[in-house]
Order: sequence, then structure tokens, then C-alpha cells
Amino acid sequence: DEAALYDRQIRLWGLEAQQRMRISSILISGMRGLSNEICKNLVLAGIGSITIIDHNVVTEEDLGAQFFVTEADIGKNKAIVSADRIRQLNPRVVVTADNNDIRTKSDDFFKPFDLVCLTDCDPYTMIRINEICRVFDKKFYAACTYGFYGYIFCDLKQHEYIVFIVSVKIDKLISYLQFYLTILRERKVAIPHKDEHEITKLKKNDEYVSFQCALSKADWTEISDRKLKKISPLLWAIQILWKFQQEMGRLPVTNDNSDVEKLLSLRNSYLQTIHINNLLVTDEFLITLASFTFAELSPICAILGGVLAQDILNVLSKKGAPINNLFVFDGLQGDENYLIPYMTE
Repeated sequence: DEAALYDRQIRLWGLEAQQRMRISSILISGMRGLSNEICKNLVLAGIGSITIIDHNVVTEEDLGAQFFVTEADIGKNKAIVSADRIRQLNPRVVVTADNNDIRTKSDDFFKPFDLVCLTDCDPYTMIRINEICRVFDKKFYAACTYGFYGYIFCDLKQHEYIVFIVSVKIDKLISYLQFYLTILRERKVAIPHKDEHEITKLKKNDEYVSFQCALSKADWTEISDRKLKKISPLLWAIQILWKFQQEMGRLPVTNDNSDVEKLLSLRNSYLQTIHINNLLVTDEFLITLASFTFAELSPICAILGGVLAQDILNVLSKKGAPINNLFVFDGLQGDENYLIPYMTE
């Protein structure tokens, strides 16, 4: 019965990979629009168990992008009311709710989980829990959306996975082109011969850096101008937001002139410290990002939640290359950046 339920997935990544997912235990912190999407995708994929933790109660603002709560849930704990509806998606997945503040949890709390995913957390909490995960050899993710923008941070410490490389010889490539031209011209349905390409199974092993290490990168002069041009200014802007949170203990409010001045001052000092031109992050762009810090947009949550959930499934199944280490998304420009050079060079 279970094999029939997950038949399409087993065909996609194999029985062994599906079994690894079925015995996995995941912790998701924070119940907002982004985490709703993550939970939905993971539970429907058939993971073993998921624990959701959030000490906050449902408010009227949560009814916009969050689909596990209703108006009747206002005033109730987010994790508890969301868990009941998450279970309905897939009764085979064990769903546990915790209504405590994750910041109060001891180190041993994180031991039973294979993977920890934080959403909408402050930098200090991300640093602490990331270091705990590294001690216990647990996979770690952190993600957040700011209106049209968002990021995913991933630290797997050391991760082994398999990639499949399809190689086609030049004569076979010509054959492929002729094959598809025939389909277009004659509107026929046909299947190419399997011996026209070769699939190589390659095992890879990547190393990752911690969130603290990523934040401490102080010199970008070794990165070529060509690579710098490919990096979205959103990277620097998000880091400036993190700096603000670390100093002020909260996110900035853009209708407060003192917050705006503080934000721009941090921009100037931080970019100068890491040898990045201030013009890369304009006043307008930084203030626009800051003005969206409390906003949840369903389409952005769906995109980022889909990317993150798929990456988690890749990690659990050990199939395909995961994010290494930071992914940022600009929904206004439609740009996405996998910032591998930023973390590894």
C-alpha cells in the first residue's frame, strides 16, 4: 500500500532513497508562510517524522500567507493548531507540535533529529543552533522571506551524494537533433534509443562552513570582479539586516528615521570593512528591503519553500547537489543566486 502511494517518487529517486526519507526526523522552527510550504512539501513526500516548534500565537496578520491556520485559531498556539492540519496531508507521517520557545531549548533537545530547519530566526539563534548541529553532526538549514526577497542558508558540515552525468557524443547529438526535428515536422511521438547517450554515476563529497564562519568573512578582495558582478546586492543587504538585528535585537522599522540612519550607517561601515563598494547597495534598495521585513507574500513563500523542501529531500535521499551554502532570491527582478564562491573561496 505504501509502495503504491509513493510509486512515482520511488521511480524518480529509487527505493533506497525513499527508505532513507521514511526513517528521517526533521525539526522545523517557526510557523509562518515559508515554513507552511516547507512542511507541506516534506510531509507529502513521505518523510518519517516532523516536529514543529513555535511559542507564538496566531494573529490576524497570520491569515494572509499561512494556510494551516484559520480565523477561529486566533489566540491559539501556532504549532499546535498547525499540526492537526499537517497530519491530514499524510497520516503516515508522525507530526509532533512543541509550543515552547526554541531559544530556551538545551543542546540535547536537538540530538534526536537528523535535520534542523529554522525559519524567521534572529542571527544569534541561528549561530547557536548551527553550532549545536555541527557538534551532533546534524544537517542545518535557515531561511526567511522579506516580502519579495528571501534567503536559504545550508550547512551540512560534510555531505556525500550522487550526481548523474549524461554525456552525448557529437554524432549522437546530431542524431538527437534530427530526431526532435522529425517529431516537430511530422508531429509524431517516438522514443529515442537508450544507447544514444551514456549516464555516468558520480559520487561527490562536499564540505560546508558554519553560519558564524560565513558572517565572519572579512575580505572580498580575493574574489574577482567578474564573480562579484554575478553576486546579487541582496547578499550584502541581508547581511546588513543581520548586523542591525545583532546590535538592536530587532528588525528595523523604516518609518522611524533613527532606524533608517542606523541601517545606512551600518551599510557604510560594513561594506567598507569587507572592501565592497557602497554603490553596490543603494539607499533605495536597502530601505526597500527593510520595509518588507515583516511582510509575507504567498508566491514568494511558495517559491522559496519549494526550493528549500526539494533541497532537503535531495540531502535525505543523497541524490543531487544541495545548496552550498547560501541561496538568495529577488522576486522583483526574478533573480536567484547560488553563492558558492562567497562561502568556499
